Amino acid sequence: MKKKSKIFSAIIIALVIVGLTMPLLNIFAQENLQAPLKEVSNKVEELIELKDDNTLSDQEKEQKEIQVRKEALEKILDLSLIETKNLTDKLNSLELSSDDQIAIKEKFIEILSNNTQFSTDLKSKINQDSINLEGIKAMAQEYKDWREVNYNPYIKKITVFILTFQEKQVLKTANTRLDKIMSDIKKLEDLKIIKKDDTLKFITNSTKNLSDAQILNNDAETKIVSIIKKEIIEAASTTPETVMAVSSLTIQSTPSPEIATSTIKTISDEESAQSLVENSLQEIKNAYTNFINISVLVSQKLKIK
Repeated sequence: MKKKSKIFSAIIIALVIVGLTMPLLNIFAQENLQAPLKEVSNKVEELIELKDDNTLSDQEKEQKEIQVRKEALEKILDLSLIETKNLTDKLNSLELSSDDQIAIKEKFIEILSNNTQFSTDLKSKINQDSINLEGIKAMAQEYKDWREVNYNPYIKKITVFILTFQEKQVLKTANTRLDKIMSDIKKLEDLKIIKKDDTLKFITNSTKNLSDAQILNNDAETKIVSIIKKEIIEAASTTPETVMAVSSLTIQSTPSPEIATSTIKTISDEESAQSLVENSLQEIKNAYTNFINISVLVSQKLKIK
């Protein structure tokens, strides 16, 4: 009876360990935008085909082109609104603590909100009957120009900021799972199902993986928060006089060929921060690999018993 109870306890613990080693969620995964992207692509193809359609008169072609361009722009705006909502939801889900982090989140939400408002307003004008071909082309150009100034310069920073703090939550979960696995392994050791040396290597490796992941993530946070504060938060309060002074200094300063070459090869701070996040995520994945190795080992030991 004791032997059955011992085996039953071991099986329960083993099942818990297996449950704790489920594959890591990919925090880089994006919501499924394939359908709206495909719709936009279809409209572009439709425009190309229309150019070569000799069955329509020039007037019929123009009316058809107006309609296709309206539909294409509308779908592009829909895609933008989906993207903006996804990013806003992710920003609001982050666990932030410092005043700087919260200020950055609020600034990003403001930028995204402005994009939502602009896109919504423009979308409401698309289907006006009075719009001709030049009018719909002008609207598309207006949207492109607006994004290049008010949205595109920020999107990389927003994405890296989100990834950095999403990863902190993933790290927290991974460390909790490691603690639980270690606790359950101790129970299996007490039941004489496994020996300490059986799992020591995997525990040691996963502990180091998560420690290294934390260091990399902290470095990414420092880098991305610093660059956002400098280029967005603090820049917003820079006076025109300061901008002129900096501009004058830039014009007077002529970099040497060596410096110029070095600058070309240097990656941006947000790209550097993203690289740190990706390396940190790889360490977390390595830790989960060790978790899986532990579950496999425990399963094998149970079969022997």
